[in-house]
Amino acid sequence: MLSERGESRLEPLVLHLDMVLEDIGRGVLRVPAFQRPFVWRPEQMLDLFDSIERGYPIGSVLIWETVEPIQSLNSVGDVAVDEPPPGESVAYVLDGHQRLSTLFGVLRRLGRPPRPDDQREWKWRIYRDLSPKSDTERYRHHRAAGSPPAPAPDHYLPVRSVASTLDFLNFSRNLEYRVGRDRADRLVREADRVLQRIKGYKLSLIKIKGGDLERAVEVYTRLNRKGVRMDADQVISALTHRPGQRTLANRVDDIVASVASTGFGELPRLAVFRVVLAVADEPDVMTPRWEAMARRLQNRLVDAVPAAEQAVHRAVELLNWSGLPLARLLPYAHQLVVLAKFFHHCPQPDDGQRFELRRWFWVTSWAGTFAGASSTLLRSALAQMREFADRRSPLSLDVGAVQPMPDTFNLNSARTLAYVAWEATDGLPDRLDALGQPFDVIRLLASSVTQAYRSVLSNDSRPANKLVLPTVAGIGLEKSLTDLAVDGGGLFDDGGKSPYSSAGARRIIESHGIPVSAWYRLKEENGELFVADRTAYLGERLRVFAEGIGVRLGDNLEGVADDDSE
Repeated sequence: MLSERGESRLEPLVLHLDMVLEDIGRGVLRVPAFQRPFVWRPEQMLDLFDSIERGYPIGSVLIWETVEPIQSLNSVGDVAVDEPPPGESVAYVLDGHQRLSTLFGVLRRLGRPPRPDDQREWKWRIYRDLSPKSDTERYRHHRAAGSPPAPAPDHYLPVRSVASTLDFLNFSRNLEYRVGRDRADRLVREADRVLQRIKGYKLSLIKIKGGDLERAVEVYTRLNRKGVRMDADQVISALTHRPGQRTLANRVDDIVASVASTGFGELPRLAVFRVVLAVADEPDVMTPRWEAMARRLQNRLVDAVPAAEQAVHRAVELLNWSGLPLARLLPYAHQLVVLAKFFHHCPQPDDGQRFELRRWFWVTSWAGTFAGASSTLLRSALAQMREFADRRSPLSLDVGAVQPMPDTFNLNSARTLAYVAWEATDGLPDRLDALGQPFDVIRLLASSVTQAYRSVLSNDSRPANKLVLPTVAGIGLEKSLTDLAVDGGGLFDDGGKSPYSSAGARRIIESHGIPVSAWYRLKEENGELFVADRTAYLGERLRVFAEGIGVRLGDNLEGVADDDSE
């Protein structure tokens, strides 16, 4: 395949894993500095080795061979690599950095195993359990739950030893001394099978030969037009990178980290990148032509990035004030982009503007405004917000489409995320656990929204059947609720301080938006009416909240909870 200018060509390759790792170590296959740092989670690293052993494809690696000098990393997977030998051509990794860093960092790592509290090293020490209890738990990290303390149990093969004949022989020789010949023979046969699978694995590579960096990135984006794995900011980073400067991708990471440090959590990187584009007045922040955008941005990034960071922080403050406690509950990432555009042009809004922005956030969340948003819709929203910031026109909102109650509890739905945010901050902010003790709802949601919400009844996906209610270990929600003495059957009454008193029990259920009538339905084993009564109660509280921000709700509050969040 040739590029339009005929300056580069593609060459498919299939190489043994050992050969690829050797090229990385010699410095002739390098990771360019504009690549995003290593970010894979430990479980992703384990999955990669498991896939390789099973012979599964792990995707092609895209590299670019050129004589053009490109600033690159001096280590891969926290293992130092050589400078390229003089006179040899050099290839740079465009796609596959995380996979190659995992393989090189694990298989080419030397030295003794780290301490369990070594925050930098432990993830690179992967073991293969030669006698696993299940077929899905064959690989594990040094300090993972159930993994070996130092020294490792006899049936744990250090994966790095498969790349070193001497290390593998030492492992095999020591087994016989520790476990006897019969068991050692079985374990060594299994270890040898693992070694052959990993060392014999063949990687698929696509090499772009020749051309400049702009052409190489163009080829990359065309090859991945149905789902570009390189983040958009990395593409622009590659095209705008200058030696000695932090890349755009690095600076986007800095903004994400600065917001996370406030306790709000991590914003979507793509949304932050789009804020940079919006602040730089890019006409299309969703599906631009990368090369043209890079040329336009080249001289504007110096000012656009710090301005974007200020706008993002102001947008986050507005979202938090509006009732969004955590970044992970943001219904649509586009909402952040549009709000940041406002604050870039109007850093200090008056009270009336802040009220309208709050109203805009909830209406767009409840009405599904940005579901499946196109470039045209987002461009229109940015233009409207710019006019509102300049006080040239009010915000136009589709209040008639507002339906704040999701029909099912689906955390991939913007409507559900908005419901959770409302319930945590305005709907039911002060809750008690099953023992009558207050707890921090937002802190639980920050750990895991999915785990925080539990079902009262099985096989009912409506939001009113979901509660954030810590209970005594081993006791389900339904039993915890029905065991409360809400009907006055408690042993004593201490003014509502004890869950064993009627007043105390009522305080617990009411803190979770459960009317006494609904509790009686549950006690009578009528789960359908329990959910219906609680739904009606929450609906009335939603109406009061909506009226407080100037939105009058229609008769039907329930909207479809589609998978429409980003």
